[in-house]
Amino acid sequence: MNTDITFLFFHYGKLPQYLHNAIEQVRVFNPEAEILLITEDAEEVTALGPFNIIHRRTAEFGSPELDLFKQRYRHISCFKEKYERFVLERWFMTEAIRRQRPDRTYIMQDSDVAVFGDAAQLLPLLPDCPIAMSGPNPHFTFIRGRIDEFLQFILDYYVDEERLAAAQRLFEARKNSDNIYNLGEMTLLFEFLEKSSSMQMFETDTPHGYLDTNLHMPEAFDFMQLRRRPRKKVQWKTEGRHLIPYFLKNGQPQRAFLVHFQGPGKRVFYRFNKLDYPPSRLFTVWLNALYQTKALANLS
Repeated sequence: MNTDITFLFFHYGKLPQYLHNAIEQVRVFNPEAEILLITEDAEEVTALGPFNIIHRRTAEFGSPELDLFKQRYRHISCFKEKYERFVLERWFMTEAIRRQRPDRTYIMQDSDVAVFGDAAQLLPLLPDCPIAMSGPNPHFTFIRGRIDEFLQFILDYYVDEERLAAAQRLFEARKNSDNIYNLGEMTLLFEFLEKSSSMQMFETDTPHGYLDTNLHMPEAFDFMQLRRRPRKKVQWKTEGRHLIPYFLKNGQPQRAFLVHFQGPGKRVFYRFNKLDYPPSRLFTVWLNALYQTKALANLS
């Protein structure tokens, strides 16, 4: 068991129930790992007490680089400015956290992700680079080294008037279409990914389970076409004291290491595993019906 792993959860605003569920899932499957929750204000976190987390405020992880980013940032996005800024600011805060204890492995995890495995098992499978992302989405990202190069790339981007003007033109041209353009985390990540080997994606189909990119993306698995979007079919199995999800491929189960409940998927992000007692048989039956029956899934 690797005790030098820190899970990083960044959140602003009211703490939703699915964040509680995500943190408990980490603790169930990674009992020795450190869990650090960083929020803007001193939110009430007593309900998270049983999960043995460390709670800190964003103001504790300032840096000259973060101050510079706040000065340079320009909002070119259909999303709210507070949101776009925060998801970028967390990268600067992550580096400030990493500098305090550079010997640890950090996992930046989104609050809509449920983990069903020991993260230490994935370490030997990662590429040798500071930033390792699980596919084309930074919802479960390993940080194992200095990320200054990426931070400098962000800072340089926001003083490059040619790139900013091009981004503004793309945003204006696409804002009323299905192919919207936003200058934010995803855009900057993928442009940097093409330029530097310090950020790489690792294989999501691992011997320890599949690392889901998005519950609403089939990714070659069996799925249900719901009213507005597809949703992967999931078979739930009780193994010992734990409830484990399996994606289906041509009807055959493949273990999932994590499930990403992005967007409307949050509505079916339940408290799958509890620290104090195992899941009931009735709950498992209900989940299998919900995740494999189209008529029932359409109601969720």
